[in-house]
Amino acid sequence: MFERAKRVGQLVTSNVESLLDKASDPRKMLLLMRSEIEDGLVALQGERTKAARKAERLSTNAKAKADGAEEWTAKAKVALDKGREDLARSALMAREGDRKLAAQLEAEARDARAEVSEIEKAIAELEAKRAETQAKLDAMPAPVKASVGAAPTRSSKAESRLDNVEAMERRMDFSASRAEQASPVDVDAEIARLQQESAIEAELAAMAGKGKRAKR
Repeated sequence: MFERAKRVGQLVTSNVESLLDKASDPRKMLLLMRSEIEDGLVALQGERTKAARKAERLSTNAKAKADGAEEWTAKAKVALDKGREDLARSALMAREGDRKLAAQLEAEARDARAEVSEIEKAIAELEAKRAETQAKLDAMPAPVKASVGAAPTRSSKAESRLDNVEAMERRMDFSASRAEQASPVDVDAEIARLQQESAIEAELAAMAGKGKRAKR
């Protein structure tokens, strides 16, 4: 990533006129430069897609963690009502842990969004440099001898590579999303059991009340 950013910076700051003056074959130099710019754009667009999906995934996970954290308060009350102060304390500790994790995920999401902005800025600068390079090429006389056979254009090859990059990123995002899913914790399962017990006890009490009224 560092080497790519360094090369992109070199392309953006390059002086096309100066390079043309020094080149023995100006047209070949411009074609090579355009090729490098398009390679850089493909790579940056792949990085932008990856960073944008990462930011979205982190924001979604941060919200889910923040929402889930507040549920622990009600669960702690259930445990306390059942005389399980130790379990209630564990629930509140889990709440604080989830709050901390939610804040951390949101901070990482902000960093990822900032990275997207930086990449988009670099893409805009490279596209401007590509337009400048293409204008220089268009101003040159057409080559005397045309190449035989219709070879794939550079842009079509770049688009094909970009499609491959995006497909790979989707697979990586899917794997990362699955890896980030948290497994159920024992405290949550225990509180769910207590909630179920409370519901059963309430239903039994209601049934017992109905039975007494029926006997009267």
